Amino acid sequence: MISFRIVNLSDFKQLYNWLNSSHVKEFWDPDKNFTFEEISLKYSNRLKENKIKIYIIVINNIDVGFIQTYFIDDLTLFKISGVSKGIDLYIGDKNYLHKGYGKHILTEFISKFVFNDELVEFVVIDPEVRNKIAIKAYNKAGFQHMNTAFDVHQKVMGYYMAMSRDRFFCNL
Repeated sequence: MISFRIVNLSDFKQLYNWLNSSHVKEFWDPDKNFTFEEISLKYSNRLKENKIKIYIIVINNIDVGFIQTYFIDDLTLFKISGVSKGIDLYIGDKNYLHKGYGKHILTEFISKFVFNDELVEFVVIDPEVRNKIAIKAYNKAGFQHMNTAFDVHQKVMGYYMAMSRDRFFCNL
């Protein structure tokens, strides 16, 4: 069973460990070496500000990863227009990699935390072009490739993907 719970202070050590594991670090802030204090500050600020909603992915009562959602203001690179939320995620627990959970995690999360808001028209995600495994999972979940462009913030080629509300509910 897949569920999600809001990140709390006691999760910061796990987030620190996951973010420093090689399989996460390859695509998630690879050039940064966060200290535990930096991770704690980053995520405690997110909890206080409440603009980016942050969750732990739980499978059968085991914490396996991280997922977040937030409203997107600039959709230029996605080549869409309308009220949209972005999501970012990673599986931190290596035992849950390459087991086929990606599509199910995405479907559950999008249903409960993205399209639960009737004003949201699109959900978007922007993996690195070289993250073929993630792109495959996002395609299986119903995301469509919209654009490929250089991400000036991450300094990598981004693979910009989107899924409309209609497409999501037609695929269920």
